[in-house]
Amino acid sequence: MHVGLLVVGDMDSVSGGYLYNRKLVSYLRSRGDQVSIINLPPHNYWRLLAENIHGDLLKNIAAAKLDVLIQDAMVHPAVFYLNRRISKQLGIPLIALVHLLASIDQAPWHSAWLYRIVERRYLQTVDGIIANSQTTLTQIRQLLAGALPPHCIAVPAGDNFAHDNISPAAVLKRALKPGSLRIVLVGNVIRRKGLHVLIKALSQLPAQDYQLNVAGRLDMEPGYVAQIKALIRDAGLNQSVSLLGPVQDEALAVLYRQNQLLVMPSAYESYGIVYVEALQFGLPVIGTRSGAAWEIIREGGNGYLIQPEDHGALANVLQILHENRHLLAQLGANALHSYAAQPKWETTCADIRAFLSGQVRAGQSR
Repeated sequence: MHVGLLVVGDMDSVSGGYLYNRKLVSYLRSRGDQVSIINLPPHNYWRLLAENIHGDLLKNIAAAKLDVLIQDAMVHPAVFYLNRRISKQLGIPLIALVHLLASIDQAPWHSAWLYRIVERRYLQTVDGIIANSQTTLTQIRQLLAGALPPHCIAVPAGDNFAHDNISPAAVLKRALKPGSLRIVLVGNVIRRKGLHVLIKALSQLPAQDYQLNVAGRLDMEPGYVAQIKALIRDAGLNQSVSLLGPVQDEALAVLYRQNQLLVMPSAYESYGIVYVEALQFGLPVIGTRSGAAWEIIREGGNGYLIQPEDHGALANVLQILHENRHLLAQLGANALHSYAAQPKWETTCADIRAFLSGQVRAGQSR
């Protein structure tokens, strides 16, 4: 099977969606499939819309001689109109891989209606949909307001550190270690990830009781990063909060091992790979009730869910966990059990491959 993957930007970008894409490509190639990656430049929304009218995208796709084309749904502005021509001229199945709907994540209030129209039109042009969570599929169904095309749910896995296990005894020892509560947030420093909520929560508590490490890019929303630095300075948290920049691979595993709790109070998460990664290391996790965090986090079991922007509720939870280390230890033990029940990349990618094969067969029989 010759699979094409159409993406915006660099496949090595640091984000959960690109990690998912890389895992899928690696799996398909390991099973003998040929995979061709077709990149679009990371233009703004309006420049991507122009790809429908001019540009070499259709020619590049045709030259690849594909059996099926997966489109990371981030490309939707570039193909929402062009897809009709691709289908007519090439006759290959077009599959949308949806990590997060742009009309939920990116649309400014004054043009949200346009984003919804373009994204709905795009989803109406594809032959199948791969959604990364039940929550994402529900959002797609609501956007289409009608029947879905053939689809599957393939949730991201967290086994990105396959040989890096931690024992229940180590989780217990770490939780009961006296001193400040060591918190980690793994996510690019953008407003959606909610770092400002966490800093406001910490500002209500004794600074010496908490240590926060933030692992994520600092160059994506410079204005927001400046606000974060001002919040840290004004709250007197310069010694308690470390902005580490991007951290990956073994260095990220070390960070998970060294901390006691993962907090990411995002405005919205379509799934949250880092939540699952944290569970592998016995870290309780705190997220929000907006998005798909509920699919991973069991309230009072392996973590807690708060309302977005509710820094007061977050401060209360952090204080409880700092003062009750036996509760923190129990949550950590539950986190390990939760991780054991999570799907692995092998399973997720195998499900996608089976779905793609079915769509190819269906296309050939038409």
